[in-house]
Amino acid sequence: MDARSMEAARRLPTLAVVEDDRTFREDVLLPVLAHSGFSVFGMAGALDLYRSMTLRSYDLVLLDVGLPDEDGVSIAAHLRKLSPRVGIVMLTGYDSGPDRMRGLRAGADAYLPKPVDMEEVVTTLHNLARWVVPEANPTHARTKWRLDDRGWCILTPGGVEIEMNLAERQVMAMLAAAAGIPVQRETLIASLVKNAYEFDPHRLEMLVHRLRKKCQQLAEEELPLRAVRGIGYVLNW
Repeated sequence: MDARSMEAARRLPTLAVVEDDRTFREDVLLPVLAHSGFSVFGMAGALDLYRSMTLRSYDLVLLDVGLPDEDGVSIAAHLRKLSPRVGIVMLTGYDSGPDRMRGLRAGADAYLPKPVDMEEVVTTLHNLARWVVPEANPTHARTKWRLDDRGWCILTPGGVEIEMNLAERQVMAMLAAAAGIPVQRETLIASLVKNAYEFDPHRLEMLVHRLRKKCQQLAEEELPLRAVRGIGYVLNW
């Protein structure tokens, strides 16, 4: 194993802890989880999480259901639409059967009632990390979506080449450079025109819609490009 592979193998799973109880978050969750082998980032609500996602991507999210700015179930559903790989564990004081099913249907991988057993939380997250953290061994790497060397075509996992026009190329170049991290709409618009204030944001939405539709029609595969609520778009490849 070369030095780069060894570095990847040592990478700690990134974990977002979204909990509005500051004492519980700062004095219990963050120290225990950091000591248990996670790269942990704490935040108090949905807005903090979405802002943080513009700077980094997360392998795992530990999510309280009762948050002040957005219901945790709604956040889980949004995260699941953004990425099928992210591991989502929900914490809640509501432990009835319907509540549990609501969380699982939203896309949560596990649903743990409060008061929580921290050993159970750690074990659950470690088990999820085995599935969601990319393999460090390059021999197991799968063919995935990517841009060709010139940047004018999208190459699909099935080997299909999707040609792009200039505007599509400019947007995809920025998204690919920040793969896994949401890019703000204003940043993408600035790559298309000199004066972003004279650009109708709906034109960007239409560009993304047409590009996704073109990939679906020509390759019969869905381009892993998702909208991030209140921010912009993220390319998960």
